[in-house]
Amino acid sequence: MQTRIIVIDDDQAMRQSFVHHLQSGGYEVLGYDLASIGLDALIKLQPDLIVLDFSIRESGLSWEFLQLLKMADSTANIPVLILTTTLNMSTEIQDYLWSRYIGVVRKPLDIDQFLPLVRQTLMQAAQAGTLFSSDRPLPILIVDDNESIRDTLSTIFSLEGYQIATANNGRLALDTVYKADYCLILLDIEMPIMNGFEFLRAYERQLRPHIPVIILSGAGNLAARDLPSFVIEVLSKPFEVGRLLQIAKKYVQPV
Repeated sequence: MQTRIIVIDDDQAMRQSFVHHLQSGGYEVLGYDLASIGLDALIKLQPDLIVLDFSIRESGLSWEFLQLLKMADSTANIPVLILTTTLNMSTEIQDYLWSRYIGVVRKPLDIDQFLPLVRQTLMQAAQAGTLFSSDRPLPILIVDDNESIRDTLSTIFSLEGYQIATANNGRLALDTVYKADYCLILLDIEMPIMNGFEFLRAYERQLRPHIPVIILSGAGNLAARDLPSFVIEVLSKPFEVGRLLQIAKKYVQPV
């Protein structure tokens, strides 16, 4: 059966260029804009690869599209190549995406080098088998005053299928856990208004069952400190994303 590739790009000229070039490589290629291709159509088409344009204006819709792919069992194993110009992705996010065979390709690109990249991605995906998990969404609270870290963790955990909320200091986090239930807290230590240690002390005084906490901090060796029993792990920044996901999967349970 001929390998099928779907190109999704709102720029008609660019879309037609990619379709033509990939067809010259012997692939069956279909082109769509983002608004005209949905999950139901992809389930029917079952492409071997999706080439997805990330315009800065529509990047939110593109992330939502990736999440839908990830959450549906019938499309979760489709590899994706993201094409982007100005969309800024941290190294952690790019490494995470590559681990799921979601490649990030910068525009402008050499079209002659694109075809070998497509072949490589298809080969890796075929060797890997199932690329994504399909766990139901789970609520996680991310507490960090660094906006970049909050955004990075939010993106990664969202793509893994978790629901997330964020807070930029311990006081806001404490108010949040009074009002809503979460399965896991990712906690920074050095924050304004109320730091991580102050949050832990105040949270420990609550009589309700405590949510598991993973401390993410660059504040030196915290493992030797007398931490509450609900602190399940301490990871030093910079931390390995794969290790964090592994720990989260071990402890997080559906609400």
